[in-house]
Amino acid sequence: MPFSIQIVGVYVGINLLINLYLAFRVSTARVKNNVLSGTDGCDPLYNASRAHVLNVEYTPIGLIGIVVLHLLSSSIYIIHLVGLALTLGRVLHAIGLSSNAKAVSKPRMIGTMLTWLSQLVAGIACLYYAFV
Repeated sequence: MPFSIQIVGVYVGINLLINLYLAFRVSTARVKNNVLSGTDGCDPLYNASRAHVLNVEYTPIGLIGIVVLHLLSSSIYIIHLVGLALTLGRVLHAIGLSSNAKAVSKPRMIGTMLTWLSQLVAGIACLYYAFV
């Protein structure tokens, strides 16, 4: 697996940039609405904040799974499957939350399912490669 560490770097890098973008959106909404703490009933700030917080909750564990899969010399296809599902899931989830964090939307649902799928595959694959 000579290129798997580079692939891990790609998924980590993309997800770091996604997280930074979501954090920037929160800060921009805070400045625009003059809200330094909390969301103060401001829907755009609430939506941006929820998108960022949920990304922070799910992305690190997914990236840890990708790194461990690499360390266990997993198939590059498994790493790609987990990485693509996690990354696409987080982007779709953020898009869905950004429009209305209090309602269910198709991008949010698909993003959630892809994120969970990435963690399911990573978890099973980690156990498989740990014992094989």
